[in-house]
Amino acid sequence: MNQKIFEKVCAWSGVICVTLFFVAFAFAGFILPLSPSLSVDEVVAHYQQHATGIRIGMGLMLISSAFYAMFTAAISGQMRRIPGLSLTVTYTQLACGAFASLTFLMPAIFFIVTSFRPERSPELTYMLNDLSWIMLVIPWMPFMPQNFAFAFAIFSDKREKPLFPRWLAFLNIWAPISFTPAILLPFFKSGPFAWSGLFVLWIPAFIFIIWFVLTSLMLSKAIDQEQGQAIA
Repeated sequence: MNQKIFEKVCAWSGVICVTLFFVAFAFAGFILPLSPSLSVDEVVAHYQQHATGIRIGMGLMLISSAFYAMFTAAISGQMRRIPGLSLTVTYTQLACGAFASLTFLMPAIFFIVTSFRPERSPELTYMLNDLSWIMLVIPWMPFMPQNFAFAFAIFSDKREKPLFPRWLAFLNIWAPISFTPAILLPFFKSGPFAWSGLFVLWIPAFIFIIWFVLTSLMLSKAIDQEQGQAIA
């Protein structure tokens, strides 16, 4: 029973992770993200007015990285139940998920550094703000092999009753592809390809939420199925 509870916590850590992530943004006053087109004075004013909230929020984002690691472990644990699946596929998902945890941890640290001394030179705060947002949005790369490995595992399950539904594999292919427009953000300070834009932030954020919730749900069901088989 204790083992099942642990596995369930890991499975639902995806929802916990994304919840902490967006609560962090609420504390920091980033629900409407700072646009890269803002002036130095506007950016500095935000950090001066929200310094405490940013520090609290980014502390929560730091914690979210741990839950993402647990979520990744839950996926790998269930992938190993698929007959004939190469361990290389499972290890790819696990290694890339561990790498992806840094995409939660590192931006949080940068935002904390930016808010740590709001009285510093405005130009330095401006530069650190750029670094923080770009580090938050641009590193989609580890998510792609992680999700593709999971999709490959789902497609590899040829049993009459596969562990995961096929639509989850398509979601794991589509989701990281939706993140790729972020590679264009260095060329834009406004519009849909800026770090605060529709294609770089809002659409990926919406898909990210859907992916976390549905994957957590399917992992939880897979764990229940495993327990039922063990009892039988």
